[in-house]
Amino acid sequence: MSKVVLIGSSSAIAQELKTNSQREFVCFSRSDDNLDIAGDLSELEDLNNINGLVYFPGTINLKPFTMLKDSDFQNDLDINFLGAVKVVKKLITKLKEAEGASVVFISTVAASIGLPFHASISPAKAALEAYSRSMAAEYLGAKISFNVIAPSLADTPMAGNLLKTERLVEASKERNPMKQIGSPKQIANTIDFLLDAHKNWMTGQVIPVDGGMNNLK
Repeated sequence: MSKVVLIGSSSAIAQELKTNSQREFVCFSRSDDNLDIAGDLSELEDLNNINGLVYFPGTINLKPFTMLKDSDFQNDLDINFLGAVKVVKKLITKLKEAEGASVVFISTVAASIGLPFHASISPAKAALEAYSRSMAAEYLGAKISFNVIAPSLADTPMAGNLLKTERLVEASKERNPMKQIGSPKQIANTIDFLLDAHKNWMTGQVIPVDGGMNNLK
């Protein structure tokens, strides 16, 4: 049976995906001490029968521009973009063998609309989106779909500091066109759909899962 590789599988969204999908997953995460994105990724070398990859690692490093150090920009780029590139490079031959694989990346609505205090994370996610479109074009013949989900704020542990009081929760809801905060399950459902992108005539897309924030006011 073909398997889907989850990188960053301890995330809340990944946990929802594993709970509610019927797929077989192979899980790697730094917190489980079985993957080091900064390393040589030798942990991935022995995988076989892969038809999907989801890259979850990300950062929420929201600061005024004048408080950001060069290392903040580099760290956001390393985790959100370059880490994904390294993982795909390690697995691309195995994905080609599937003749219908799907790769899904996680971006943010802030990559396409201007939000304050996102000066280091937005460019990193925008790079990820551009990379995904380029890879989708390059690997059309290999039947590998590359797509991106771009959520707005969701109720996950990573976003805990942004939702730590009732006042912050209500303010975040008020900024959203649908007056909601996203849930891990909503995002996971879209990922599950995109893991069948090759069957659904989809590749090279950035899918907002954001309560309309990308296009509505």
